[in-house]
Amino acid sequence: MSDLDTSLTALRDDAALVSPDSRFLVRAAGPDLLPWLERLCSMPVQDIAPDQVRRATLMDGKGKLRCDLRVLSPASEARDPQTPSLLLDLPSSTHANMLRLLDMFIIKEKVELTDLFTERVHLALLGPRAGEVLAACELPGVPEAGALVELNPGVLALPENLSGTGGVELFVERESARELVDALLARGATRVDNEALEITRLEHGIPRFDKDLADGVIPLEAQLEDWVSTTKGCYPGQEVVARIRNLGQVGRKLVRLQAEGEHALSADSELLGCGESDGKTAGSLSSWVVDPAGSRTLALAYVRRAFWNSGTQLRVGDVPFTVHDLAAS
Repeated sequence: MSDLDTSLTALRDDAALVSPDSRFLVRAAGPDLLPWLERLCSMPVQDIAPDQVRRATLMDGKGKLRCDLRVLSPASEARDPQTPSLLLDLPSSTHANMLRLLDMFIIKEKVELTDLFTERVHLALLGPRAGEVLAACELPGVPEAGALVELNPGVLALPENLSGTGGVELFVERESARELVDALLARGATRVDNEALEITRLEHGIPRFDKDLADGVIPLEAQLEDWVSTTKGCYPGQEVVARIRNLGQVGRKLVRLQAEGEHALSADSELLGCGESDGKTAGSLSSWVVDPAGSRTLALAYVRRAFWNSGTQLRVGDVPFTVHDLAAS
C-alpha cells in the first residue's frame, strides 16, 4: 500500500494526525467584548456559554466574506462578567489583515486583542477512530457539535471542519505540542500529510477559506446558511443576507465536482455547459485535487443556477465533470 493509500485509509477508516496550520487564535477580552463582538458577527455571541463553540462569519457591508469565524469559550478563560474573555478562531491566511481589521473596529470600546498565532499550534486528529485514540491517551473524547473540550491544560479540542471524516481540531500550546503528538502516534494515530487531507476535504465538499471563500463570496453562495442570522441585531452584510433569503436563492452556489481520470487543472478554470448548453459559461473552479488512489479528479466550484443540479454534466476544456451538491456529501 502506498503512503497516500495508507493516509487516506487512516482518514476514512482509522485515526489520522494532521498539521494543517490553517487556523489561528486571537484572545479578545475586556468589559465591552460581548457587545463589540455582537456588532461584528453574523451569529449571536452574547449568550455563549462556557465550553461552547459558535460558528459565524465576518462580512463587509456588501455581504462578502472577510473570514469564516469560530468563537471559542473555554471555561479556563476569564469568566468574570465585568471582563469577559473569548478566543476567536480565524483562517491563518487572513492573519495580518484580520488583526488590522479587528483593531480598526475597536473605537471607544474597552476591548483588548492578543495574537496567539505563534503560541498555539493548529493540529487535527481525524477519522472515525479519533475518539478511541484520545481515550487511549486518557483524554476526553470527540466533543459534540457546538461543544468545546479542554483535553488538558493548554490543549483545546473542537469538532473538526477540515475533512468531513470526523474527529477533532486541536489548538495546542507550542511547548506541549511535541509531547501530545508523540502520545497520539504511540497510541495508534497515523501521521498524514496535507495531500490526503485535501482529497478528503474535496471528497466531502468542505470549503477552505483561502481557496474557496476569500474571493468576494457571500456566505449563502457557499451554503453557509447556519453561519449567518437574519434575526439578531445589525451586523455588516445583514441586509444583503436578508434580501437574498427573501428572494429565495442566490444566483450561484458552491458545488462538488468529480471527473474520471487524473487531470491537471488550475484554480479559476472556466466551467462550460455540455449537451444543449455546450459552450455556455457555467461557473469556475475554486479548488481541485487529483486523487490517484481513485483515479479521479475532485473539485469545488461556483456554478450558476441553471447548472447546479446534481448530475449535471459540465466540462473544463475537454475534461468532463459531474456536479454533486455539497449537502449530499
